[in-house]
Amino acid sequence: MKRRAWFVVLLTLSAMAGPVAAAAASLADTIARLKGSVVLVGTFRATDSPRFQLRGTGFIVGDGRMVITNAHVLPDDPTGANAQAMVVQVRKPGASGWESRPVTLLGTDAPRDLALLRMEGPPGPAAVVGDSSQVREGDALAFMGFPIGGLLGYSTVTHRAMVSSITAASLPSPTADRLSEQAIRGLRVGTYDIFQLDATAYPGNSGGPLFDPGTGEVVGVMNMVLIKSTRESAMSQPSGISYAIPSRYVLELLARHR
Repeated sequence: MKRRAWFVVLLTLSAMAGPVAAAAASLADTIARLKGSVVLVGTFRATDSPRFQLRGTGFIVGDGRMVITNAHVLPDDPTGANAQAMVVQVRKPGASGWESRPVTLLGTDAPRDLALLRMEGPPGPAAVVGDSSQVREGDALAFMGFPIGGLLGYSTVTHRAMVSSITAASLPSPTADRLSEQAIRGLRVGTYDIFQLDATAYPGNSGGPLFDPGTGEVVGVMNMVLIKSTRESAMSQPSGISYAIPSRYVLELLARHR
């Protein structure tokens, strides 16, 4: 009897381990496919040290020459006398390392902090932008980006994240004297939902893809500045909560600039 009981236990543990191993392998395969689409977004100026300054993360979409990121990672004065050239760093095909590509701004969705860039040179591997309306609270997702910049070399970092809540982008201000410029813009475009995640992200993650671990479809864009500033007081003290803009707004931005 004891031998039979142990056999049943081993069968049960094997059955439990199978799906876990399959899920882990699926995410590993997805990371391998998607990381070529994820780029560094920053500025370049020959007189700076270092010459490339990381400002955030982005990912290639559309025809392979378009890049989605957060609008807040763009320079404050992109055309002024002291302007730094906007560039993205993309992975070299079939080799290690990065190559710099100049980019131009195609358009923005300021209320939702999205920007669409076009990069020069040959197309890269485009990520598939999925349907964010299918995302539900409790879904297990993942996000990718560059949370620690170049401290340890530029390497994509992936984190798991559960959708803790699908909630309004900003809370209504109780009095007129507390209305900010961002809140006024939000009132003009109407309320829209965001994804609240049970994971810690950092400013370097801004603009990176939130994606389905199994399919690799992008369902959101990480945002660690404008959203967090309206809901939490301390950007420098991560609370274990992060936010993402649903991908439906990426699709709308792409549709306006085809």
